[in-house]
Amino acid sequence: MEAKGEILVAMWSSDSEWQSLREDIFGHKNYKQALRKISLWKSRRKTLFRGLSITEMVLQAIIKDVSFNEDAEPTDDHDLIQAYSIALMKFINLTSDKMMPGPQRSIYYRASRLDIPKWVVDMRHTVSHAQDLPDLESLRSAVGYILEWIFIKYWNIDANFLIVEKKLNMNVVDEFIELLEFYMLSKSQISSDLKEKQLNVLREKLTLSDCYSNKECTKKIKDLLVNKSWSSDLVNVFTTRYLLQAHECNVSKGRISKTDKILWNVLLKILNNCGLMTNVLQCLVTQHSRIAALWVLELCIIAYKSSKKIDLKNNQNNNCMNFKPLNWDTNLVLRTALQSPHPHTIIFLKWLLQLNPLNVKQQLNIVKLVSLYTGKVKVSSKNIDQNIFTVDDLIRKDDHQSQWSRNIGQMNWRQIPFGTTL
Repeated sequence: MEAKGEILVAMWSSDSEWQSLREDIFGHKNYKQALRKISLWKSRRKTLFRGLSITEMVLQAIIKDVSFNEDAEPTDDHDLIQAYSIALMKFINLTSDKMMPGPQRSIYYRASRLDIPKWVVDMRHTVSHAQDLPDLESLRSAVGYILEWIFIKYWNIDANFLIVEKKLNMNVVDEFIELLEFYMLSKSQISSDLKEKQLNVLREKLTLSDCYSNKECTKKIKDLLVNKSWSSDLVNVFTTRYLLQAHECNVSKGRISKTDKILWNVLLKILNNCGLMTNVLQCLVTQHSRIAALWVLELCIIAYKSSKKIDLKNNQNNNCMNFKPLNWDTNLVLRTALQSPHPHTIIFLKWLLQLNPLNVKQQLNIVKLVSLYTGKVKVSSKNIDQNIFTVDDLIRKDDHQSQWSRNIGQMNWRQIPFGTTL
């Protein structure tokens, strides 16, 4: 592993050894075996990397609790409260205080930059400064969140465990960008001397012929995309640098402009034929962008209508994107979108849900959860039965306000009482 030009000696002998430990923790939940492996790694190096140190600290706490570990011996609640309180304190200190060097900022600010919610920091302050420690259920919720945070921020990032770090081939990326620039210019309706000069420069650089340059361009793009060594990197370049520059339709609000759909139709077909549409959609659903969400919506509509055998050629809204059924993993894209929903997720969520084998109740529950989590739900003051309150509303509410009550676990949106839907 390398960091800023410095060689770091990893404690694991292979990528599979790392993956094995991750599976023990987050797959089989064999925490005892996981701790043994971490102890072995510690014998190979004086200190653990910070992500591993946090993982070990959390595992040492939850292994004693039957709520997390069914094989645990019954432990006194007071001892568990002490263990969880220490783990919570160390977690905030190791992340907010250490991972963001520079000008002094509040712990709240630093935590927010690391996607650690305010309520976790509040609980840390309670542990540190209040006379009484938080109750056991509150601490369990906090530690459960920390375990999930570690998985997303550390264990689910390839760069943290690869023995040989994959290096991005910048020559390939540069060529791909030049091909996309040529493609865009050739599709442009504007005619000018400057445009022709730019096209000629790119033709010469990319060794494209004058007569068949468009076909040769798309073929070169396809040849680059079929190489799995860098295809995912090129998909990210295309998605973030080009698709996100599209515009919303002036006539049909909430849709991508027809001009942009025509422009990128051929490229999207190539990505679909190369089996990379899942990568495109995974990249799009994680972007905090309205345009990204609208692209997801367009592709979901095409997939839905294809599955229902609706003729897209006769549909005015989609006649410029009428390629064969999309080849993508709808379940994986949905799970990616629900890992970290944002205010624009709701734009495409209903269409994406229809592409997955979920019943109507499950779909409605997911929409409610995401709306609640992203703060898009408005609270009605009239009909109590139809109210959906945000966490802040529930914190401020009077106990006699409604039948709602703020239960432990509501801070984590996937645990609110709508139930498990996926």
